Amino acid sequence: MSTPKVFIGVGHWLGGIDPGAVSNNTKEKNLNLSIALACRDVLTRHGISVKMSRTKDEDDKLSDEIKECNAYSPDLAVDIHNNAGGGDGAEAFYHYGGGTSKTLAENILAEIVKVGQNSRGAKVRKNNNGKDYYGFIRETSAPAVIVECAFVDNAQDLKILASEGERKAVGEAIAKGILKTLGVEIQAERGSLYRVQVGAYLLRSNAEAMHKNILTKLLLTFAQAILVCAYIAYLRR
Repeated sequence: MSTPKVFIGVGHWLGGIDPGAVSNNTKEKNLNLSIALACRDVLTRHGISVKMSRTKDEDDKLSDEIKECNAYSPDLAVDIHNNAGGGDGAEAFYHYGGGTSKTLAENILAEIVKVGQNSRGAKVRKNNNGKDYYGFIRETSAPAVIVECAFVDNAQDLKILASEGERKAVGEAIAKGILKTLGVEIQAERGSLYRVQVGAYLLRSNAEAMHKNILTKLLLTFAQAILVCAYIAYLRR
């Protein structure tokens, strides 16, 4: 079987001179890239071949991006954006013909919701000719979607992308939606930590008491072990 291929478009296409939506010094192009890189990392970890439209600020027209995507001949194409207009939540646009494009949009949104974002739904937007409004969806040869993760001009909504860790979580969610569409089993991240917790307390004093109790039991167990070893050594004399 051939290796699945995914093309990730990073809005805005004119990364260097077109910041996309801007609000309080937050530039959409930077959010898009951060999310896209996290998405790429998860896909490559699962053995997916990935090509990105950009990995830094660069001037790249939409037509060039579409040519690059089609030349790569991916199985799926996803263009990552963030919204503006005062709304709330994530949404994904898919090809008006539905099919794999619609499935991809729905799978991605389902994963984004799991990280705490609202969903505005999977949608179709047509132009006056009854075709797809967005060139990325209309002209790419692969099933394609455009994902709008949050509204840059809505401070409350933007909290979902407030930190690098949160942007990473959204990027990973998009990747999981892609993997599900490809039929690839999602693996746990290497180096995951498995924690054992003996309790959680509202009062610090209760937590400290439990800590002291555990240490006391450990010391008693250790002392008992020493006594047993000493006794066995005595019997063998």
